[in-house]
Amino acid sequence: MSTHLRLLYVFCAVAASVILAISCYEVAKGRRLTNEERLAALQERAIEQRRQNLLVEFPANPTEHDLSFLAQAYRQPAENFPPLSLFSGIKAEELAPLPIPPRPQGQQLAKAQLGFKLFRDPQLSRSGQISCQNCHNRELGWGDGLQSSFGHDRAKGKRNAPPLFNVGLRSPLFWDGRAETLEEQALMPMTDQREMANHDIASAVQRIAARPDYQEAFQAVYNVSTPTAAELTDAIATFQRTLEEPTRLDRFLSGQYRAFNNEQIWGMHLFRTKGGCANCHNGPLLTDNKFHNLGLSLLGRPREDVGRYAITNQLLDVGRFRTPSIRHVSQTAPYMHNGIIRDLRRVVRFYEVGGGRTRPRNEQERANPFMPYAGMTSPFLKPFSLTVREREALIAFLEAI
Repeated sequence: MSTHLRLLYVFCAVAASVILAISCYEVAKGRRLTNEERLAALQERAIEQRRQNLLVEFPANPTEHDLSFLAQAYRQPAENFPPLSLFSGIKAEELAPLPIPPRPQGQQLAKAQLGFKLFRDPQLSRSGQISCQNCHNRELGWGDGLQSSFGHDRAKGKRNAPPLFNVGLRSPLFWDGRAETLEEQALMPMTDQREMANHDIASAVQRIAARPDYQEAFQAVYNVSTPTAAELTDAIATFQRTLEEPTRLDRFLSGQYRAFNNEQIWGMHLFRTKGGCANCHNGPLLTDNKFHNLGLSLLGRPREDVGRYAITNQLLDVGRFRTPSIRHVSQTAPYMHNGIIRDLRRVVRFYEVGGGRTRPRNEQERANPFMPYAGMTSPFLKPFSLTVREREALIAFLEAI
């Protein structure tokens, strides 16, 4: 065999060896990549499982890493939030930003301005000393900051003045739900003998109608120089429908995720899960608009209040009161229908122990036919326990809504 032919064989053999070596290397490399990818996938699944476990049972003493993960789970549209923890049979709306009506313009603005003037005018009361603003002051969260309000001749009422935030978006009204509309609601304090104490609506309307400034205003807005109760209450109600403003919660739920820090997001998670708050306080208005017995009727005591029963005469309504909206709740202390709880920390503790208790203290109270019904507190009042850090987080959330 010639030298050239032998060299060609050698060259081919070497080339084949190189190709084989390269092929083997690529196969080995591919196996390594496959193993690395498989390991990465396993690690990702492990991380995702930990995340799911965290959401199911978030630690009571979380690390910063835990809080950051939880924040990521909430910094997204509400439909992707971790699921709500609800009692059986409850159908709750998810948290959502409140669509606030636009500010009135033109004639509606003039009507609201007239309503604001009437709202502040003590001439609506028999004594000429009590106005709507006495019990619903803007600087006090549209309440009055008292357990229960003072009215005519310093008479003290039984109930806490409900804050008027978003009152135009809710129905029924009052703690016992006795008014369906704002116009109907506006009439009731005027003839309540503990409040404005007019003997009838006509006398209040006559005092207003006798003033030239009001004659001119009602002529401009309603084309009548002598108003009736209908125009008067319509103006006040138009003003009250403007009493809402955006909150930090609205901004967060609208995608401005910097509105809440990690602690407030943790508080929101507790509100929606362990605390059970969302069973009654849900949706854009943070209320279910229903009536519940929290064990605070104080039956048989000086501040006894049978609540919704006084309107319906249904025994199951003894001690039931309307769930308030808790938007702006940090501005509206004290709390509950009788103002008996003075701050948010005590509100949280009240629910932690499962609410109030109504029990007979003696034979006379045991014989009260209302007592068994007053003692039937809401089935949603179940005791739970928060750590100090959890309680602080929940309060931080409440202060931001």
